[in-house]
Amino acid sequence: MSRWSALGNLWSTVREIDVNAIRDEAEQPLSIIAVGHDTALAAIDALARRGPNRYPPTGVAPLTSLSLRDAARFPERMNAADILILAVDSRVGLTERDAVALAQIDRLPRPALLVLLFGTRLAPGSAPLPSSAAAHTVIIPNIDHTDAALRFTNELLERLPATHHLAAARRLPGIRAAYARRLIDSTAMTNATYALASSLPEQIPILGIPFAVADMLVLTKNQAIMVYRLALAYGAPPDFRQRIAEVMPVVGGAFVWREIARTLVGLAPVWGVVPKVGIAYAGTYATGVAAWRWYEKGELIPREELKRIAREAQTIGQEKAREVIAQAQDTREATGNAVKEAASHINSLGNRIRQRSHRTLRRVRERLPTRMRLARSADDSDRLPEEH
Repeated sequence: MSRWSALGNLWSTVREIDVNAIRDEAEQPLSIIAVGHDTALAAIDALARRGPNRYPPTGVAPLTSLSLRDAARFPERMNAADILILAVDSRVGLTERDAVALAQIDRLPRPALLVLLFGTRLAPGSAPLPSSAAAHTVIIPNIDHTDAALRFTNELLERLPATHHLAAARRLPGIRAAYARRLIDSTAMTNATYALASSLPEQIPILGIPFAVADMLVLTKNQAIMVYRLALAYGAPPDFRQRIAEVMPVVGGAFVWREIARTLVGLAPVWGVVPKVGIAYAGTYATGVAAWRWYEKGELIPREELKRIAREAQTIGQEKAREVIAQAQDTREATGNAVKEAASHINSLGNRIRQRSHRTLRRVRERLPTRMRLARSADDSDRLPEEH
């Protein structure tokens, strides 16, 4: 008798994933050009590269630094960059020439991020920062502060096109934590939203079982994609089967308990919708955190800690479910009221049109010769309502 295999079961649900597309996304060319003061450029380099590097570096380093005095010599390179970083040392300040150069660079048709370092304002007597950069400026007074790298990389990912996030994380260790947080939160919310959207069919007993099984396949695939993206982001070799196989002992528990719990709750009456969404969110979040810690440090999260993380995530997921359900109900009520008002207006308008047409027909009939009017009245007597 064949025995159930967690890896075999997982592999059967993820075999349709387009692994090549994800791998190509991770290994695509990437160009990030930083322009500014030499001291600020060194700080940007440290913030971007300082981070966990469990695996050997992969690909061409994407970050190029250019001093303000050299930037004008490379217009084609800057126009081809995926993002430009304008790095300013607040202690040095800007000359009028520097300010003009930064303004010209900021106006290039490329995403840009201005980073003000080593202070919260420019030195006295400095020329002002480009006004166009105000909407995309991040201030980092101390690059050694615990949240400095996360603030910088979060802002960088906000400006960098989403299609390049994975490639940036794979090549720049400093970006990995911000990317991992975003990916885990996004996937957990996606799975929670899917669980909520699929709840209605599961309340129908005949449809409950096939829909619950379909849910497990979809959510497990999403989790597998998340795990693979985390592996690539942290520089792991791109062999999909090997990455999933090595991480199964780490996250297998999260996959298994989540699937069992979702099936039980998903087949429950309507009151099970909110817990079900919370479980989908929590299972995905716990899986992501476990994989994140593994690829970042090679760390196995103790089972009790993983359960604690899952419980906290489940509470968050249930709160999000209640919010979404409340919003959906409000939208439905507002839509229903609008439809009723529109229907009432249309009905009233139709009545007025019918009344006018009846009056018009009577006026026309009254103007006809007597003989034709009598004949016409005989024909219309069954159709025209009496006027009161």
